[in-house]
Amino acid sequence: MIKIPYGISNFETLVERGQYYVDRTMYIEQLEAFFSSYLFFVRPRRFGKSLFLSVLEYYYGIQYKDKFERLFGNYHIGRQPTDLANRYLILKFDFSQMNTASSESAYQSFLQNVKHGAMQFLGEYPQFFQQENTQKIEGANFPAHVMQHLLLAMQLKAPNHKIYLLIDEYDHFANEILSFQFDSFQDMVGRNGFVRKFYEAIKAGTQSGTIDRLFITGVSPLTLDSFTSGFNISTNISLYEEFHAMLGFEQQEVRDIIRGIGVPEDKEEEVLALTKAWYNGYLFAKEATKHVYNPDMVLYFASEYSRKKRYPEDLLDPNIASDYSKIRRLFQIKGKEKEHLQYLDELLTTGEVTATLARQFELEQRFDRNDFISLLYYTGFITIHKSSLASVVFKMPNYVIEQIYYQYFHQVLIERSRLPAGQVDLHEIITVLALNNEIQPLIDYTQQILAALSTRDKMNFDEKYIKAIFASVLFTVGVYTIHHEFEVKKSPTDKGFVDILLIKRPPFETKYQFVLELKYLKKEAAARAEAVKKEAVGQLRRYLQFDDYLQNLENLKAYVLLFVGNEGEVVAVNG
Repeated sequence: MIKIPYGISNFETLVERGQYYVDRTMYIEQLEAFFSSYLFFVRPRRFGKSLFLSVLEYYYGIQYKDKFERLFGNYHIGRQPTDLANRYLILKFDFSQMNTASSESAYQSFLQNVKHGAMQFLGEYPQFFQQENTQKIEGANFPAHVMQHLLLAMQLKAPNHKIYLLIDEYDHFANEILSFQFDSFQDMVGRNGFVRKFYEAIKAGTQSGTIDRLFITGVSPLTLDSFTSGFNISTNISLYEEFHAMLGFEQQEVRDIIRGIGVPEDKEEEVLALTKAWYNGYLFAKEATKHVYNPDMVLYFASEYSRKKRYPEDLLDPNIASDYSKIRRLFQIKGKEKEHLQYLDELLTTGEVTATLARQFELEQRFDRNDFISLLYYTGFITIHKSSLASVVFKMPNYVIEQIYYQYFHQVLIERSRLPAGQVDLHEIITVLALNNEIQPLIDYTQQILAALSTRDKMNFDEKYIKAIFASVLFTVGVYTIHHEFEVKKSPTDKGFVDILLIKRPPFETKYQFVLELKYLKKEAAARAEAVKKEAVGQLRRYLQFDDYLQNLENLKAYVLLFVGNEGEVVAVNG
């Protein structure tokens, strides 16, 4: 049995506890061999960035030389160390804890974070520095001054040593502020902004040679781009194919974890399929061919499974849910929520969106479709599906992200229809469906939403929106695995797609599973209802007759759901 390091971001702690580490130390060699020593690397939240920075700290820090064999002996870099191992003084800044309630609190919080990193640095290397250095940093009133004092002290007191600078969550404060205090964000990163001045001081340190290497992580290049003219030395390696899997787990690594937590051999493929559907799907380079898993999601599942010896009820890590619940802030950037919601509708009704992937953002001049969709990509809400000439086709990576989107969509639906939040018990609607095969309450709720939506909201309405409404309810409750456009086939040339397939999701003991074919007609097209219904019933019956997978699903109920205007009709196709 392996020990799962869920929530651990300190490498030494992980090793001391004997916890399992998916080896990423081979990338240290690649980073050193890269043409630039000043690197910028972004990944979505909860993707292992902090742990990787900790690995770099223990590998390069001179103070950890005596611990090298104990920390790295079992990993790739321990067997093949580079010449730079334990050669640097490590300076760290972590901006994950920021008070962004106001411009002033953001400034003070940023200043204190910079001071904290500088004081830790002086305390870590007392052989080089004196009390006067501490006093100057404590008395500084500007983040850039802290950096300048520190670099000067380094040049005077430790001229034979170099700094490896590590910056974690460099853009956390900006992501918090950008959606609702855009002017404040501009002030911070503009020409005379304190964030930009801080990075200009870092640039000076690289030019003097005091800072020899640099590794910055965050979620998106949004903030870096805003002060890029003041800090134009780093190379953004986030989209490079060779670093695609530097953070994130690959398929075999997840299989090893599943075996390591005691999953029975006869359940291995089932568990792997589930984790793949919920946690895999991320592609961070157009040239890459293998998707990677979100490591936090996998470790959450593994931790819960190893503790309980069964599936967790909630396959969505609460920490992920907390981070990604801020999705609305993204949609509200620059006050464009209404415009951005068009892209949400497009994503949910077609399954994909196309845009040119932005490597740089110019918020002062524009924030167009390409920028917003690119931001969704960097934050992990969509991922690369395929290239289309100069554009990229994006899709949702997995069920976790689908669930978050549909929950947000349902919130928007309630607001658009002006229905009182909490008026209907969605859990009860899905409970009677799952246990009693009672589908009418779900139909009634959908009718209620349709009746309450404005004529303008339904101007371009079609059956794709009916599917989205159903999916938003089902994902909000989350007791089924939900398949959209599930492929059924009799032969390679004789196949089709069912609109929604609901199958059992452990550990929930749902009695029934469902296949649903949804149709929608505007009220003025009601004369076509019988013909549409007959065609849909015939199509679904045919699928049930020739598809082996559907035939083997226990207690499968098949329905055609036809909505004409606001009114829904249910037709049972089997049983």
